[in-house]
Amino acid sequence: MWLKPYWRVGVDVNIVEPLWTSAELGAVCGAIIARPWYADGLQIDSREVLPGDLFIALEGQTADGHSYVQDAFSRGAVAAIVSKPPEGIDQSDQRLIHVADTLAVLKLMAEHARYRAPLQAIAVTGSAGKTSVVQALRQTLERISETHASVKSFNNHIGVPLSVARLPRQSRFGIFEVGMSASGEIKAGASIVHPDVVILTAVGSAHAENFADEQAIAEEKASIFETLSPGSIAVIGMDHPYGEYLRKKATSLDIMTITVSVVGNADVKPLRLTEHHDCTCLTADVFGTPVTYKVSQPGREWVLNSLLILAAVKAVGADLGQAALALATLEAEPGRGRSYKLNLGYGEATLIDDSYNANLLSIRAALRRLSLVPVSASKKRIAVFADMAELGTKSEDIHLSLVRDLKRFNVDRLIAFGDQMAALGEIAGIPTDRWSFPGKCAVRLMAELKHGDAVMIKGANSAGLAELVHEMLKISNDETAPTPEQQCRMACK
Repeated sequence: MWLKPYWRVGVDVNIVEPLWTSAELGAVCGAIIARPWYADGLQIDSREVLPGDLFIALEGQTADGHSYVQDAFSRGAVAAIVSKPPEGIDQSDQRLIHVADTLAVLKLMAEHARYRAPLQAIAVTGSAGKTSVVQALRQTLERISETHASVKSFNNHIGVPLSVARLPRQSRFGIFEVGMSASGEIKAGASIVHPDVVILTAVGSAHAENFADEQAIAEEKASIFETLSPGSIAVIGMDHPYGEYLRKKATSLDIMTITVSVVGNADVKPLRLTEHHDCTCLTADVFGTPVTYKVSQPGREWVLNSLLILAAVKAVGADLGQAALALATLEAEPGRGRSYKLNLGYGEATLIDDSYNANLLSIRAALRRLSLVPVSASKKRIAVFADMAELGTKSEDIHLSLVRDLKRFNVDRLIAFGDQMAALGEIAGIPTDRWSFPGKCAVRLMAELKHGDAVMIKGANSAGLAELVHEMLKISNDETAPTPEQQCRMACK
């Protein structure tokens, strides 16, 4: 019997026990609670509140949750944790729980939730692949026992404690993404998780503007080992220049390491692999145990993800056979490499939606995956890229380091949203177009695609490429609409 996992809110599942009760919350944070209640979910966005949820009013840089308490109550929230008078609500309303600092209370709730559940906690960090590994590992471990995981990219100073505070009390495995944009954030986030196992996927140039160099980024990533107890386990991806540094750092803290590599010698590595455009078949050596399986997602990045997952399954003592079966049915998250067939009205094109975010490592992986999609000699592989963000003064050099990759992976055309990507395409000698306003370009792009083409969409989340993908899929799924080419002609009249 399953609990009500928060990512499934609104579907027909059995609720074994409430997520939070008034008595439990009062004991955790010392608040005075006027009336008893129990909550099935925990929300910080009033738009996501369903009847029976508890709402926490957090003050953010762009919005203050206290302005949305009334909306949360209108949607059925049983109570709201506040630190100042909310708009439109009588201060004597018994649903209000007054505290000094709502974020501090969220962290206390996370601390309590972490240890009320008899689980093994896994923290996942790295410059690329974090969310994909978290969600794939969730799909793997939930075959074995009750499993809870972070949703989306809830990996910052709010997302981590929120994910842990949402931990159902019967969970046996908890998987939490820990991210960073500045020094000190990795250790702070992982200290909330109190992990038994850490997965460190890779080190690259993500968030480079806030660090002196990649060595500084590696040191920040390595700080996660300091949150582990001696004898705990670190699963370390080695296919980057800092793998050995990370291994030595973990070992110096008396942390057991499991090294993982796609191309070199490691504790977990492929013995044989065959790549296809829609999957990869391989036999892996997992700490001396041969495991033959299929990964339902193509690309070397998913080979690495699968090996990291098998290493983590080994680390928590779960069933490798069940894990291998799960890997054959994995589905990529939206914006994380999910593939679609686009209906063009006169044929089909392949869309790879990797629109959620971008850094140097993930763009190289995306280009390699695009190169695996079969197209005929007359068809094109089209990369739609937005500039990478948070690279500071290193931005131009990091973008131009992709020149060789554009050529090596046979990109036929580049559509650039941003000056840096446009310059990259021109220097690489790839036919390049500089477009603006992604959300308004879906009709144009669909009209320019030909039957058999393949298009990869990737860029910084702030660029808004997810809206472009959404509109393209909407056009593709509308069987009664004119073809994209007809729509484009009509728009140009």
